[in-house]
Amino acid sequence: MESKELQELREQFNLISEKLEKQTIINEILIKESMKKNVSYVEKTYKLYITAVIICAPILILFFAIYKALAALWIFGIVALLVEVLLYRREFRKLNVMELMSLGHIEAVARVTRFKKNLKKINCVMFLPGLFLFIMLVGMMTDYKFDTGTVVYYSIFAFIVIIYETVRYKRMFSKLDAVLKQIKDLRDEE
Repeated sequence: MESKELQELREQFNLISEKLEKQTIINEILIKESMKKNVSYVEKTYKLYITAVIICAPILILFFAIYKALAALWIFGIVALLVEVLLYRREFRKLNVMELMSLGHIEAVARVTRFKKNLKKINCVMFLPGLFLFIMLVGMMTDYKFDTGTVVYYSIFAFIVIIYETVRYKRMFSKLDAVLKQIKDLRDEE
């Protein structure tokens, strides 16, 4: 009798063990899919930025050709834009989002923290040249007639762009934080 009950308990234990193993595998698959989505968002943000720069650079060169009187300023603007792109590219390559998913939690946290810190530095340093270029463009488009309406209109435009960029970076950073949490969850399950 006891061996029959023991046999039933073993069978139940094996069934529960198999279900638990399948659930762990399913959880791991779901976490990895979610990580891919978050990493994909970070890559899309980077590619969108590069595309915007590729579109803006010829426009700046066109303005440079039209307004030759300010050649040194336009060259400064184009160089600043290219430096920013190179710095962003360097930081995204160091982050290496696809490799991030296979790293241990501590190394992944270190990489993401460095990435965030360096990206914030780049944004702070490059904000002034960007603002300078924006003011120059507005000035040229309005023939340097900075009346109240023009100033208000372009200030609102600049404010909206700054808010958009801030939200975009916060979302990108939250996606990276989600990836770190998911890496930690995967490592805890192992």
